[in-house]
Amino acid sequence: MRRLSVGVLVALLLGAAAKAEPVRYALSPVVENGALKALAVDIDFEGDEDGLTVLKFIDSFQGDTRPGRFAEGLEITGAKSVTPRPGGGAEIHAAPGAALHARYRIRSGYDKAPTTQDETQTKPIVLPDWFYAAGEVVFAFPAGRRDEAATFAWGGAPEGFRLVSDLSAPGPQAVEDVLHGVVMGSPRLRIINGAGANAGTRIAALGTFDRFDDPIFADAAFRIIKAERDFWGDGASPFLVTLAPLVPRVFEAYSGTGRTDGFALWVGTSLSLKEVLPLLAHEYFHTWNNGQLGAQAAHRSTAWLSEGFTDFYTKRLLLRAGLFSLEDYVASWNEWLRAYGVSPARNATEKRITEVYWADHDVEDVAYKRGAMLAALFDAQLRRDGRGLDMVMRQMRLLKSRNPESGLRPNFEVAFEKIAGRPALPDIDRYEMRGETLILPPDAFACLTVETVIQPNFDVGFDTDATAAKGVFAGVDPAGPAYAAGLRDGMKRLGREGGAANDSSVDLTYRVADAAGVKREIRYKPEGKTRVTFQRLSVPLNLPPDQRRACVRTLTGL
Repeated sequence: MRRLSVGVLVALLLGAAAKAEPVRYALSPVVENGALKALAVDIDFEGDEDGLTVLKFIDSFQGDTRPGRFAEGLEITGAKSVTPRPGGGAEIHAAPGAALHARYRIRSGYDKAPTTQDETQTKPIVLPDWFYAAGEVVFAFPAGRRDEAATFAWGGAPEGFRLVSDLSAPGPQAVEDVLHGVVMGSPRLRIINGAGANAGTRIAALGTFDRFDDPIFADAAFRIIKAERDFWGDGASPFLVTLAPLVPRVFEAYSGTGRTDGFALWVGTSLSLKEVLPLLAHEYFHTWNNGQLGAQAAHRSTAWLSEGFTDFYTKRLLLRAGLFSLEDYVASWNEWLRAYGVSPARNATEKRITEVYWADHDVEDVAYKRGAMLAALFDAQLRRDGRGLDMVMRQMRLLKSRNPESGLRPNFEVAFEKIAGRPALPDIDRYEMRGETLILPPDAFACLTVETVIQPNFDVGFDTDATAAKGVFAGVDPAGPAYAAGLRDGMKRLGREGGAANDSSVDLTYRVADAAGVKREIRYKPEGKTRVTFQRLSVPLNLPPDQRRACVRTLTGL
């Protein structure tokens, strides 16, 4: 049921308030001499009733505290006076309710195609023949009015230029939705439309990917979307998946962020589809978690729940969709368990996480890994009594629908106690609040074997930051495993074969070229000089087909 404030009810009853016009946004590619130079943003909005309207950008996006710095040449019409703000936007003095128009340009955050070593979400990409950006770094808004109605339209484009945005979907939206949108355009833009159960879903892609093509990517995306909708019992609705390329530089990488009606991906062109699938599944699950399960707490204190539980379901639903084999599922979990076991932030308290989340990658990462392991722990506990974590998640959605202002963690605690008959707080306090090392019980993954492993720490044998910055191998340690195998400073990386994150037991192979252009393979085990301990999963040997199928059903919660 929609809830109305007392003020709104009074205004409706007395007829004293005229319906406010929506904030109207328009975006246009700016092409000069045949090359894209910028994005032009036009905003039409009404002045505030007190005569002072503040047009601003969001205060922070993904840890970037200056997302408005790419806006230039702001012009305001309909105002008495305009005072620019240091963080972008302006203070506007105008008659109450005055019709105001703002126009500015968004310049690129890059002077060339972004690579796998660049930040990929917090800066707009505006290159000669394509653009890609999250709404947070493009659109300003009237302060205090993020809940107001808004519209979005393309302001026009040169002939042959294709445009796409989740903001173009039909239906009402608010200023908040515009800020959480994604915009993309290029003459080379490719769009695939879903049909049947995936009607309304669109895949938009740029670039060429070495190890998968558009149909393969689209098929995987459609299967993920259907599996997750089926999990929640939801039908088809408009949704946009955007895929932009990152040029590989030494290391492969990808990132993504959920949007109001879609998700945006930045992916290294040498990655395999198998490596990209978890990102697809993770970001789509954010359609529900945390938006439909409860409000995220400030300072990322519930990242273990919003992100970690999402990673748990990423693996579960990829297995359910048939996009992960049982061995893929095990390999994905083993990557997580290794990363948690060797993390220098493994025992970070929740207080520490909230203090440095965006500034310390290890702390940010452990929130994900710990949360996924907590989800596995809770699922195992519930499964012993014939229940499961799925029941808790659906109960959380019900609680949020009944109280739209309810929080993510309170909803989880209430839902868990209702389903389990006991509180979850002792485990949350022990592992999340105090940061104790979480050791999963032997039955955490039902039919899979859980064992403890002790082996040499993972050491690539060179300076990864310097290598990324220079584009060639640098800081090769003469006493390390890479040097012993023949790797030297100045060698150019041509490609990587094999290897597993944080796993020193798996051979790492680089194809390289030396200063003379001679190509060769460098193969070695990335073993350091210390020892690490972590947990690992395995599929029991000679598992009969019927038991294997039963194992998969249990792991997927069916």
